[in-house]
Amino acid sequence: MASFGHRLVWILCGMITAILMLDQLLKISVPKTPQFMTKYQSQRLYETDVKDNDDIQKVTRIQSSSTISTVTKSVKKTSYPLTLMSPYLINNPSICKTKEKLNYVVIVHTSTDHFKRRSIIRQTWGNINILRNGGFRIVFFFGLSKNKRTQTMLENESTVYGDIVQGHFVDSYHNLTHKGVLTYRWLSEFCSNVEMVVKVDDDMFVNLFYLMEYYLPKYRKSKRSIMCQIRPKGTSPIMRQKSKWQVNEDQFKNMTHYPITYCNGYFVLISADIIRELYKSSFLTPFFWVDDVYLYGLLPARIGDVEFTQIAKYLTLHQEAGMKCYTGNTTCKYVASYAEKKGYMEIMWYASLKMYANIAQKFIAKELLLK
Repeated sequence: MASFGHRLVWILCGMITAILMLDQLLKISVPKTPQFMTKYQSQRLYETDVKDNDDIQKVTRIQSSSTISTVTKSVKKTSYPLTLMSPYLINNPSICKTKEKLNYVVIVHTSTDHFKRRSIIRQTWGNINILRNGGFRIVFFFGLSKNKRTQTMLENESTVYGDIVQGHFVDSYHNLTHKGVLTYRWLSEFCSNVEMVVKVDDDMFVNLFYLMEYYLPKYRKSKRSIMCQIRPKGTSPIMRQKSKWQVNEDQFKNMTHYPITYCNGYFVLISADIIRELYKSSFLTPFFWVDDVYLYGLLPARIGDVEFTQIAKYLTLHQEAGMKCYTGNTTCKYVASYAEKKGYMEIMWYASLKMYANIAQKFIAKELLLK
């Protein structure tokens, strides 16, 4: 009986000890998981081309990160991009590996189901197999697909072409900011041996010969620079009315226009020396769902001393104007044109081969050029 009593005492002591330990564990404060904002709207403010007949204009230089302080005060501090440190679902880390420094890398923002668009780009202006002495790479970025068949096809695409990167976020119209931060991160980690970054959407045609002949020599040595269609500070309205473009009242509070300079993101040239800084600044810059404002406005403002150069006169979002320009008799000066219609990208490509034949032969074997 005494033995039973001793065992009972030991059992009770053990239970009391366990309860006390559990109580202490429950009292330990656990950091709250950040509530990431996923409501994003890709507001493409591309209504008209800038009517600027002057030479390329250097519009503004952001001198310090103090510009950003008044912007972020009204933005929720708990929300930051999902792709800061999340795993890659598909990665091709060897894309930029080369003994020599690359002239540029083309970053294409695309959607998971845009197989045809990616294929056309690979066959035309993004064909690294026929372009020699170009010293460039092309990488396609997207997020998760909810369709299992699509995901399988993407994995096969990666095996065949080795030029895609998939991030750990749902690929949707509302998540382009996450995609953009992923590109900055990937470039910082796997493509630091490049002079210039060319960011483009997958519905844009890029005049590769004009880019390589005129833009790269002129801007490849530029430091801390971004070239694009600029949205100057205080000129772009903040959409408050209820719609898919709506910006909540607690963001850019009491403001009617964006208080920073930023780019229309369909075609942007970025000097490679600021890519790592842009990525790091996303750890400190609260998430904002308008990707153009965040990626090419808030982040450059955060790092400071970034020069914006206006190249709007060399870009067009009117594909009919682009088609007319490339198929006309004069040399087309558009470095990029919207080309969403079926067949337009191919036509512009073949037209540019003829139009820029003298330049093209520097980069393409003569036997591949059109007669």
